[in-house]
Amino acid sequence: METRLEVRLREPNPLFTRWLERWLREAERRHLKSQFNLRQALESLKSYPLPLSSGRDCSILRGFGGTLCQLIDEELRQYRRLQLAPQEAGVTEHYEQQVQEVVRQVQEKQLEHQKRQTKKDRPRKLTKKAISEMAAVEERERVVEMEPGAFQLILLVDTQETSGKNKRVLDQTGSYLESLGVRYEVRRLTVGDFLWVAQDKQGNELVLPYIIERKRMDDLASSIRDGRFHEQKHRLQQSGLKKIIYLVEDYGDNEQLGLPLESLQQALANAKVQSGVQVVRTENHYRSMSYLAGMSRSLDQIFSSKRLHSVDREALDKSCCLLTDSKLGLLKFRALYEDSAKNAQLTVREVFVQQLLQLHSLSLERAMAIVERYPTPRCLLEAYENCAEPKEARLLLGSIRCGPLERPLGDKISQCLHEFYTTHFR
Repeated sequence: METRLEVRLREPNPLFTRWLERWLREAERRHLKSQFNLRQALESLKSYPLPLSSGRDCSILRGFGGTLCQLIDEELRQYRRLQLAPQEAGVTEHYEQQVQEVVRQVQEKQLEHQKRQTKKDRPRKLTKKAISEMAAVEERERVVEMEPGAFQLILLVDTQETSGKNKRVLDQTGSYLESLGVRYEVRRLTVGDFLWVAQDKQGNELVLPYIIERKRMDDLASSIRDGRFHEQKHRLQQSGLKKIIYLVEDYGDNEQLGLPLESLQQALANAKVQSGVQVVRTENHYRSMSYLAGMSRSLDQIFSSKRLHSVDREALDKSCCLLTDSKLGLLKFRALYEDSAKNAQLTVREVFVQQLLQLHSLSLERAMAIVERYPTPRCLLEAYENCAEPKEARLLLGSIRCGPLERPLGDKISQCLHEFYTTHFR
């Protein structure tokens, strides 16, 4: 980029300036009216950046009339007659020195600008974070292909399955899998508790279309009460993996669960029918690990003879993954991990359900019935505003039916909800 430099002489017209100053002092001493015109002409001359060769040239400046220009020309002729050649040479030399000084300053500024531009254009050293991000982008975009027999299947176990408060029980996951001869690795998963990857010798990993969420019956009841069950099911469906399996373990004789056993069974049945989730029931933790071991052997037999290649999420959603195909497109593990982490945010509907569940006397069935009618708090508030009378708004939710018996929500709960969502806190 070119820079524009301003060249300005310190005193372009020293003779003319000296004469005007002398005439101005004389006019001021004699109180002549011409002093105002001379002062204006002097200011214009000092502001003008270029040399002037005659009084006629000065006519372009403000304050220089015909008389003043003639005076300057007359003074200039006398100056040239009376001044000696050495003196004229001295003036010329002084002027040339000023010009040379200006040229030197211009060259220095140009050189300094070139140095700054060269330093700016020099490529900066990449940080470790930038290098890591570039490698991650390259890894996601690179197409991975695996020939039959050139990869091995590994069961990935979420870290929550091998560590936690009840360490004695959770450590059994690793010991059971080792005793059953399962090849597995423990990693942090952003969705699900178990899944399988095909890993080649270069370390590339493609995710098989199976993902398992393990629930013990007491944990299932707890997740239904606080709304985690629906949020986890939604995230599993958004993962892109077609085969979702709920591995549900019995909790002793399934008593003291916090919810009736019939309600839990109904929730699992709804997940199976409405969402296409496969539900597998086991008696205990060992049986669950035995099921995973059997799944690992079956998947090894199915996929070992297939040719695998990586696809993005959009292509995976459009394709129909048939296990009878000789070539299958699968997601990369990095893509699944990062995309699932992004989808961890709850929807407004899911947050609304969790909020309702925190209120007294509101079960999951009642909360879901309200959300079916009013999916978001904004919808509910607008319905309150559209009521003709305050009494109508207070009883708005009372007629909503919920549960297997289709019982109404009731006026008491309806009034409590109306008071909660319409009270302004200060």
